[in-house]
Amino acid sequence: MKKFGNTAHKINEILSVFKPGEKLKGREICRRLCDKGYRVTDAHLRMFIYYNMLYKHLEKEEIKGVNHYSIIGR
Repeated sequence: MKKFGNTAHKINEILSVFKPGEKLKGREICRRLCDKGYRVTDAHLRMFIYYNMLYKHLEKEEIKGVNHYSIIGR
């Protein structure tokens, strides 16, 4: 299983799992990264998104009490 090299690499890999116009839950993002071979947990990924990616790369929308993320500008 692969680990991320640095923050920029992790951001690019998270953004690569999104398709245009798609909204994903944190667990779905985590599952897709695990399918690519990365070792990542759901809670760590959501914390990383909150502190490093929210409002810069991703926007958050709450649907039925669950956060869904989409890419800003696509």
